[in-house]
Amino acid sequence: GKDLIGVQNLIKKHQALMSEISSHESFITTVCADGDLMISQGHFGAADIKKKTSMLSDKWEQLNERVQERKKDLDNALQVHQYYADANEAESWMKEKEAVVSSGDYGKDEDSAEALLKKHETVLTDIETFSTTITSLAESCKSSESNDSQPLPPPPPPSQPQQALVKVLYTYTARTPREISVQKGDVLTLLNSANNEWWKVELDGQQGYVPASYMKKMELPTRKDSIVNTSALLMSAPLQDTVQSRQLSINSKYDHIQRMAKERKQRLEESKKKYKLMREINELEHWITDKEALTATEEVGKDLEHVQMQKKKSDDFEKDMAINEAQLDKICVMANKLIEEEHSDAEQIHDMEESLRQHWDNLVQLVEKKKKMLEGAFQVQKFVRAVDETKSWMNEKDTALMSDDYGRDLASVQALQRKHEGLERDLAALENKVQALHGDAKALGVVNLTATSLIQSKDREISDGWSNLKAKCEERKVKLVGSYDFQKLLSDFGDLSGWTSSMLALVSSGEVPNDVGGAERLLQRHQTHRTEIDTRASAFNAFEAFGGQLLAQGHFATSEIQEKLESIRQDRKAMEKAWTTRKLFLDECFDLQMFIRDVEQAESWMQQREAFLASEDVGSSLDAVEAMVKKQEEVEKSLQSEEEKIMAVQRTADKLIQNRHHAAAQVAERRAGVLSRWSKLKSSLAAWRSTLGQSLCLQQFMREAGEVEAWMAEKMQTASDESYKDPTNLSGKLQKHQAFEAEVVANKDRVSSAANMGQALIDGGQCLGMDGEVSSHIKDLTQQWDQLLAKLGEKTQKLKEANQQQQFNQSVKDMDFWLGEVEAQLSSDGNSEDMAAVQALIKKHQLVEADIAAHEERINDLNTQALRFAKDHHFDTDNIQEKQRNTTERYQRIKKLAAAHKVKLGDSLALHQFYRDLDNEEAWIREKKLLISGDNYGRDLMSAQALQTRHLRFENELNTQEARIKGVVQRGEELILSNSLSDQGIKDRSSQLQSLWLDLRETSAIRGQRLKASVAYQEYCVGVDEEEVWLNEKMALAQSEETGDTLAAVQGLLKKHQVFETDLDVHSDQVKQITDTGMGLVKQGNFQAEAIEQRISGLQRKVKDLDEATVRRKTKLRDSCAYLQFNWKTDLVESWIKNKEGQVRSEDFGKDIASVQTLQSKHEVFEAGLGTFEQDSITSMSAMKDKLVATNHNQCKAIVQRHADVMKRWDKLLKDSEAHKNRLMRALEQFKKLEELFLQFSKKASVFSSLIDDTVEDMTDSVRCNSPEEIKSLRDTLSQFQTELVQMRSDFKQLGALDKQIKSYNVSKNPYTWFTLEALDDSWQDLQKLIKDREVELAKEVKRQEKNEELRKVFAQQANSLHSWMADTRTALIDTYGTLESQLQEVKTKSEEIAQKKDALRRIEELGAQAEEALIFDNKYTEHTMVSLAQQWDQLRQMVLRVQHNLEQQIQARNTVGVSEERLKDFTASFRHFDKDRNGKLEYQDFKSCLRSLGGYDLALAETGFSDPEFETILSEVDPNRTGYVSLEDYMSFVIAHETENVESNKEVEIAFQAITSGGDKPYVTKEELFQALSKEQAEYCIKLMKPYKAPDGTLVPGGLDYKEFAKTLF
Repeated sequence: GKDLIGVQNLIKKHQALMSEISSHESFITTVCADGDLMISQGHFGAADIKKKTSMLSDKWEQLNERVQERKKDLDNALQVHQYYADANEAESWMKEKEAVVSSGDYGKDEDSAEALLKKHETVLTDIETFSTTITSLAESCKSSESNDSQPLPPPPPPSQPQQALVKVLYTYTARTPREISVQKGDVLTLLNSANNEWWKVELDGQQGYVPASYMKKMELPTRKDSIVNTSALLMSAPLQDTVQSRQLSINSKYDHIQRMAKERKQRLEESKKKYKLMREINELEHWITDKEALTATEEVGKDLEHVQMQKKKSDDFEKDMAINEAQLDKICVMANKLIEEEHSDAEQIHDMEESLRQHWDNLVQLVEKKKKMLEGAFQVQKFVRAVDETKSWMNEKDTALMSDDYGRDLASVQALQRKHEGLERDLAALENKVQALHGDAKALGVVNLTATSLIQSKDREISDGWSNLKAKCEERKVKLVGSYDFQKLLSDFGDLSGWTSSMLALVSSGEVPNDVGGAERLLQRHQTHRTEIDTRASAFNAFEAFGGQLLAQGHFATSEIQEKLESIRQDRKAMEKAWTTRKLFLDECFDLQMFIRDVEQAESWMQQREAFLASEDVGSSLDAVEAMVKKQEEVEKSLQSEEEKIMAVQRTADKLIQNRHHAAAQVAERRAGVLSRWSKLKSSLAAWRSTLGQSLCLQQFMREAGEVEAWMAEKMQTASDESYKDPTNLSGKLQKHQAFEAEVVANKDRVSSAANMGQALIDGGQCLGMDGEVSSHIKDLTQQWDQLLAKLGEKTQKLKEANQQQQFNQSVKDMDFWLGEVEAQLSSDGNSEDMAAVQALIKKHQLVEADIAAHEERINDLNTQALRFAKDHHFDTDNIQEKQRNTTERYQRIKKLAAAHKVKLGDSLALHQFYRDLDNEEAWIREKKLLISGDNYGRDLMSAQALQTRHLRFENELNTQEARIKGVVQRGEELILSNSLSDQGIKDRSSQLQSLWLDLRETSAIRGQRLKASVAYQEYCVGVDEEEVWLNEKMALAQSEETGDTLAAVQGLLKKHQVFETDLDVHSDQVKQITDTGMGLVKQGNFQAEAIEQRISGLQRKVKDLDEATVRRKTKLRDSCAYLQFNWKTDLVESWIKNKEGQVRSEDFGKDIASVQTLQSKHEVFEAGLGTFEQDSITSMSAMKDKLVATNHNQCKAIVQRHADVMKRWDKLLKDSEAHKNRLMRALEQFKKLEELFLQFSKKASVFSSLIDDTVEDMTDSVRCNSPEEIKSLRDTLSQFQTELVQMRSDFKQLGALDKQIKSYNVSKNPYTWFTLEALDDSWQDLQKLIKDREVELAKEVKRQEKNEELRKVFAQQANSLHSWMADTRTALIDTYGTLESQLQEVKTKSEEIAQKKDALRRIEELGAQAEEALIFDNKYTEHTMVSLAQQWDQLRQMVLRVQHNLEQQIQARNTVGVSEERLKDFTASFRHFDKDRNGKLEYQDFKSCLRSLGGYDLALAETGFSDPEFETILSEVDPNRTGYVSLEDYMSFVIAHETENVESNKEVEIAFQAITSGGDKPYVTKEELFQALSKEQAEYCIKLMKPYKAPDGTLVPGGLDYKEFAKTLF
């Protein structure tokens, strides 16, 4: 192979060749085995056969050896070519990275430098990650060197390998970036041609795609030329040099790239730091310049708000200063670090740092000055503002108390009282404010002497206003309480008087009831009046008690109160008397109407049953008789339930007569008529019951006898057929006949039962004149049954005989077929060419033997059947016996053949197994010998130990394998002794196996000794290597010139050196032990003795050198430590002095009195610290200097000079401390004078700021109002405030004068307030602007309220109109009259009108949406909302649907079930009567009263107070969910179902079905008509039971169902 792909292709071809050779191995083995067999059999051409088999075996072995050699060569070539491919790729990658890391671009600013650094960090990561690739290449190179075969030469460079070329046939221009343009005649390099339409090519270093149809491939050199060139390269290639040199070149390049990358990273980091420093310096300088301009102004505020604003700005600015001071320190640290690192621009960086420091110090001075100026203006402004606010508040409350309005009615008085309570709460808060102002005035008068007159004047104004305000408040409260009591009494009198008049009119009504429902409604209504009267009793009592209380208190309206009390007492007495009289009259009317209703119901029920019992039809069929019996039973049940109602009528009549009712004669007459009619009805029912019983028994017998006779005739026909004569499927026929016979016998009881039933009718005389017909049926049943049983027995016997003969013949046929198959299998030869074939034959023979044994039982069964046929004298006995004899003889012959074949197969298997075991053992021995024949004893300890462990496992494996070798040899001897096979070949093979085994054992023992010696040597080398590594490492440490730059570093080095000396002692002992071990190995004659001696001498030399270097380093470290300790102490003293120098040079002499006093205390502590430090540190430092000079240290001159410099700084520090103390004393006097001005300004500024804050809050309140009245109130408030601005302007001028006086002291901040004059001035200007803006907003709000008012009126007009129409429509829907059809038409008309009104509702919704957008949430012109109207419209639409459905239900009931239209109108009228709210629903009590008014419902009265089980049952049916009401639909469904639940005769049912037919007069009904008139379940039930209708001429009517027959069946 000339490249990687070529080698891979050759390997694939070689693998195919090996597979082909492997497939021929079995064939060659078989040929040789056949030749040996013929030779052993004494073939006439034995000599020639032996020669050819020997030649074939030799050639086969040569072919296998050549195949393995070529496989090894190809594997080596693949490894080398893979290395070169990876190396080319690595060099290409490094070339790319080299261009990146050698770039001279380090950025133009911070962003570009940071971007380049991030990019370079990615490159560094890639380079570090690429180390795994370099390592992989090195391992691949090492693996290539370890190959035993001659290495391949390197492939030509990447630009020279021979690749496929293509020639361009047509010019092509690229259309996408992935394509390239080519010209006709260009020759391109083909990179990829996997795609049939587009080929990837390369032209002048540019790669891309070109259509395949535009090019053609060019011819490459022939395979023969390639082979010649490759061979020449192999002959001229040097050994190992090319791969090694290539790997060294790659390693060198990689190291070079790493160095360049690290250098570039360092340069980029320096560039980034420089640009970052410059940016931060520029940003901070710009900030300082801006803040200097702001702090240079001397404005401190015009009023309290302005002062507060300026103070807040000052505080915020101080926070920014603190943040930027940290930033300044950070910048200085960065600059110093760059200077120390000797940056190229160090001088420029130093200049920029010094300039920044100077600007910062200037800014700090300006800030301190500004802060002192702001502190003086706060307190004065605060006090003035508080006084003005309090006066304004008291004036507002005084105006409210001046009103003369004490209320014209109860509501207005209550409103005034609530308003006054709120005023009192406000005054309580105001009192605390006044007290606080008195305290502030006293404090400010002491501190601010210049403003004493102003403060006292403000204090007197507040005291006078507060006293006047409290007196007016108490006076108004008393007047409001008296007005409230009188108005409350008048309100209660009006309510009670009006209610009494209306209730007297209700209880004095003259209405008389005409039926039960009317009487019950009047009683219930009258009882409701009683409840309402009792409920009002507490109100009457409370009115009288309250009036008496007012009289006792001597109210100013005493006479009027007494008049009202007497009028209420008279009205109440008249109302109670009228109620009692009306109650007695209504009770008598109710009792009379209840009796009349019960009598009418009983008479109606008896009339219906008398018509049914008058019929003489007893039924012409069983179905008709059963239907009449069922109807008769229902009549008896209803008779029993109705008897209790008759008795109840009698008891009611007796009670009325006994109580001397005004209609007693009429009651007695109606009672006698009902009882006489009831007695006759019971007698007629008993006679009808007896006649129906006899007719039912006769019809049942006639039906049963006819069905049994028809069944026996059908079965006789089946039992008489001759199917047994056909031999096909005799078994199935027999099973079918047995099932048929069982079915017939199972019906024996049915036949006997029918005969017994007929005989019982004759004996009892219940045949109704049909005795002869019954006797004839009994005789026919008995005869047909006997004939059927005889026919069944005869057919059973014939089927059994035919079935047995057929089974025997089939068994003989199956056995003959099986015997033929087995004979064919046993007649084949048992010899085979290999062991697998013999084993297969043995398994097959075992199956045959099992099959023979399994068929022996079947042979015995055939013999038994033949004997039984002979015994039973079968018609074909001779033929059966001959078949039986032939079958038995063939079976015995097969058993003998099977035994002989088994012995032959066993001998062949034993021989093949022996030769296979021999081949396996010989192959195992050769394989193991090849493994232990090498000279590799391990290159290090791990590999040597691994080889030794592997060899021990191999020894154990040999011991295990020895038993197997002996077993194989023993089996060969046993085969020779058997004398059944050739013995010479077995002896030769056994001897060869034993010889190979002994050779393997000897080789294994020699290798075990060598491996043991190798492990001992490698263990010694590991110890030596560890010590040498440690010694080399420590030698570098001991020879180091580093003695530490700091004291901590030197001390650390000394500690490390002590640890190192301890480790050196330990390792010296280990070196001695290793030396002794090595000498022991030399004495034992280890094959590495010379190398061991060399390692010992080298190790001892290194230990000696390390001892000498250790002593020298310890001396250097001790000298360095003493000098650095002196420097450390000196640095400590200088640092302390430097810190204190900054403290005594500080320009901070306090911001106020407290801070100056604090600084004085700190300075006293500082002076005490100076004395202590002199005794401790200064004295100690001088002692250390004297000691070093005395020892004549090599740095003696520097030590003396350093000590003198420190003492000079110490003396100067003492002088500066005394000067700082004197300056603090002078600052204290100045701050005492400034404190008084600060207090005055802070008080006035606070009051002024609070006043502006409250005003701003009022001015910024939302002007969104809900009515024109609210906007008028806001405008009045604004006008009042504008008059108060004059006084505020005067207060602000006073603050300005104070601020000017404070600024003369050059202070920046007032400690008593955060207000500045500038902040107060800004707030004052903002207030002026807010007032103007407020006027504009109020004007806009006035226009908006006018527009909203117009929108309210339009919405109210349309909403009121729609609501009125819906109320009229609802009333019209409830109060419909006329026929059901006319009512339905009227409802549909109303439905259309409602749909048309949808547009009106939509217009209202649009107006409502406009109102919501305009934030209108109330409308005094209407009580209706958009949502309520939409809900009422939906309810009205649903009500139309319910009413329409109810009318359609009534029409259907009238047409289908026969409920009269008059009765339906009664139902509806009763519901409307009790539906007082006209909402289409009845509460439970109203529903009960409605049912009682209809009659037919035995329900208790409403006033009884007990539960009514019958009514609860009705509620469960009408309202199962217990919603609390019953709708009109549910009510009508219930009463219609109750009206039609007892249909009296089939004639009524026929009339009902006839009514639902299309013409109303057809004698049949269709499925569609049933589904239209009935529910789904009812219609399906009728369709299932109705028979198709036949016309009088006998033809079926398509789709017609006979409802008359259906009615007769049910009734």
